[in-house]
Amino acid sequence: MRKIKVSLQPIVKNIDLPTVLKTTIIPGDSSESLFIATQVGRIFYISKGAINTFLDIRPRIIELGTSNGGYDERGLLGLAFHPSFYYNGLFYLHYSVAGTQGPGALSKPFDPNPCDPETLNLK
Repeated sequence: MRKIKVSLQPIVKNIDLPTVLKTTIIPGDSSESLFIATQVGRIFYISKGAINTFLDIRPRIIELGTSNGGYDERGLLGLAFHPSFYYNGLFYLHYSVAGTQGPGALSKPFDPNPCDPETLNLK
């Protein structure tokens, strides 16, 4: 049997309740970015060593927490990028809507427009 040394190195700190890790190339960019979705409704991306906010839907997410301090299975639970995301900017979220007891979806296009860098927080 062959032994292999493996080590881990943190790439980001202070992100609470991550639920999804994905990689893709942002429209208009040339390199792949790592996306981290959090249960509380924030999506971050790491590009060229810097962490940035991609989307913040915390006001749309159901308030998390329980009276007993237990585990909460609601919030932003899913993120998927369309196979042609680089060209069409489409992505999909699965989350628990504020004021409800279950998952929900937007009935109209979301603003900011992920295909328009002017409306995104890409700084």
